[in-house]
Amino acid sequence: MGRSRFWRQDEGQSLIEVALFVPLFTLLIIYAVDFGFFFLAATTLTTAARNAASFAIQGVKSPSLAAEPAASLVQSLAIASIGLPNASSAKVQVCSNSVGTPSASNIAQCTSSTYTAGTDPESPIFQLNRVDIVYTVTPPIPLPAGVFPNLTFHRYVEMRAIQ
Repeated sequence: MGRSRFWRQDEGQSLIEVALFVPLFTLLIIYAVDFGFFFLAATTLTTAARNAASFAIQGVKSPSLAAEPAASLVQSLAIASIGLPNASSAKVQVCSNSVGTPSASNIAQCTSSTYTAGTDPESPIFQLNRVDIVYTVTPPIPLPAGVFPNLTFHRYVEMRAIQ
């Protein structure tokens, strides 16, 4: 009689429920933080590429510059605009007039040959400048067998510049 009464009591049930669900809720919170960080990284990279491309096409219209900005200056601006951990490891490619323009095709030259600048339909008057950013995002809370591995994001922006 004493044993059957012991198994039917509910005194420790909530403690067992908490012990079972706390690890699950902790994992859920960790994955939510990692997932949110990936969205933050994607929007930050898009904004950094847009800022760098905008700076690259301003050229002499910018109050602080007398000539088109050098590709190294545009790359430095893009890396400074990222603002994420290990931002200096990001690969930035700039395609603009400051790198060089071939006279036959009027396509902007790039700092590396990974990606190419597009051709503008109004090529003699306008030219496409392009900024590519490739960044490997590591989760802020890495788990050994995590669902979210290190992801490599590639964002680029093309803007037209008047010749």
